[in-house]
Amino acid sequence: MNIKENDIFNVLKLIKRFIKKNTGSLPINLRKNPFIVHYYNEIIRFWNKLNFIVKRTLKDFDSLDIEKFPHYLYATYRILWENASDTTVIKELKVIQKSFLRRTRSFSWKRNLEGKDEKEKFSICNSVPSFMVDRLLQVMNLEFLAENIDYMNSLVSNIKLSIRINNLIGNYTKEELFRKIGDSFKSDNIIFHKDPNVPNMLNIPLKLKNKVINNPWYKRGYLIFQDKASAAVIQALSPQQGDLICDMCSAPGIKTSLIAENMKNKGFIIAGEFLAERMNIMKNLLKHLNVLNCFLINADSIDSPFRFENYFDRILLDAPCTGSGNFLASPELKWRQNKKFLHQNIILQKKLLNSAIKLLKPNGILVYSTCSFYPEEGEYQILDYLDHLKPLPLPKWFSLSYRIEGSTVPGTGRLFPSLHQTQGFFIGKFKKKES
Repeated sequence: MNIKENDIFNVLKLIKRFIKKNTGSLPINLRKNPFIVHYYNEIIRFWNKLNFIVKRTLKDFDSLDIEKFPHYLYATYRILWENASDTTVIKELKVIQKSFLRRTRSFSWKRNLEGKDEKEKFSICNSVPSFMVDRLLQVMNLEFLAENIDYMNSLVSNIKLSIRINNLIGNYTKEELFRKIGDSFKSDNIIFHKDPNVPNMLNIPLKLKNKVINNPWYKRGYLIFQDKASAAVIQALSPQQGDLICDMCSAPGIKTSLIAENMKNKGFIIAGEFLAERMNIMKNLLKHLNVLNCFLINADSIDSPFRFENYFDRILLDAPCTGSGNFLASPELKWRQNKKFLHQNIILQKKLLNSAIKLLKPNGILVYSTCSFYPEEGEYQILDYLDHLKPLPLPKWFSLSYRIEGSTVPGTGRLFPSLHQTQGFFIGKFKKKES
């Protein structure tokens, strides 16, 4: 592997930024560099595991300069995850000493984990926050939690990416479009399979993502990457052509575009987004995908600008959440998981649910979803609103939601990375009761 010195410098710079808790999206110019994206994401993904190894291996860790700490994290990853040679690592980093590399190679998990309880061992070895372990062992066993964490840590061999075929461009029938895209994929040696549960969705191995990005059908807007769980939310919403639909927290717009596709660009979608920057990104995406029946509103959906109540036929509330089901794509979110962050999201979701119920017509359909494993952002939220909502059936391929006080919550279901090869999602579907 021929690694550029400047690329390593940028990876180390980003890691230092993370240590200082100055997190955020990677700059656009760096996001285009696969080397930087790979090493930054993987070091963050295994953050507490790498920290643990470095702290136990480096004899003078307590006096280590923050400028040098990223070097040791990177070196540990290169040695233990990628089996790079000492000569290669020293050439890449220069400040690393051979004695550290030697001790790292002989690191003993058995000796260093001695005296720690099972939860702490699990947290370190599986690179998952102890807060999340404590919370989720209340609703799932340790083995199932480990399976889902392994999937989100990209430690299983069958990880798939989902791609949706966009039927809003051109005059092709669905069959013609699928055949043309299929032929193009075959010529590019892109292995794909039609998804058995979600229409117009293809699954490909994760390693082939860049080939799809360079495919002409992707560049022209006929294809878009969309997690299967995200598409399942719209499958539950089941938009109809004549509907007036509100997508309350709509950016970046991928779900909104699927609503429009289901409606064949008929009817109306009102899409709200609080942040103007995200709305501008969404505007460009919807234009690229030829969405024509959507009106964007830069507004706070908690305090809606609409003067009317009982207004919409269907409402999608894909609410802001902890993102605890999305570590595969966003490993930084792992290390934000704590009681305060969860509580902030719970309060926000309640306010949004109150607003959604006011805006929905009697007998209108509400779909509430979160990319979260926590029952506090799913089942417990919905239990507070069943006086106003009548549960409706979900697609049969969904898993049951968690059992709360001995029973599942009607109208709710879950998708799990290890079972469904998706992000971890909670989805509920309801009809508003007549007052």
